[in-house]
Amino acid sequence: MQGEFNSKFASRCPKTASTVNELNKDGALFGTPFGFCFFSTLMGQSTIKPHTGPMNLRLRVHLPLIVPTTDGKNNGNERPKCGIRVGSKIHEWKEGEALVLDDSYEHEVWNDTNEPRVLLLVDIWHPDVSIIERERIGHMFEYAREKGWIGR
Repeated sequence: MQGEFNSKFASRCPKTASTVNELNKDGALFGTPFGFCFFSTLMGQSTIKPHTGPMNLRLRVHLPLIVPTTDGKNNGNERPKCGIRVGSKIHEWKEGEALVLDDSYEHEVWNDTNEPRVLLLVDIWHPDVSIIERERIGHMFEYAREKGWIGR
């Protein structure tokens, strides 16, 4: 999903779609500029290089669905075998425990195991953005779409 409900997604993942709709009752999900809800799979022996998200208007929620089993740290390093660094903080996912982060900070991801890691990623409005600001930002982005300055 990107900013609006996707019925094709809902038909393939009805429980997830139902949960996402329930979470969206207060309007925190849809309408977030550059906001997404998707499954993220990182195969074993893979990395995502350091990068930043497009803005600090949102927070990204990581809900771990499948996390590789690990037997401690990575070759004596301080970082886990499967994890994420946001700024200077390193996090390790635990199945069923949400991790909320501001992806406007530099972050990188790695999976040094031989198993895949699967997350449900959901973007929500940053709580410091007021309802009025959300509405005005939404209008600004809609105007930019109408003018053809940005795509859907």
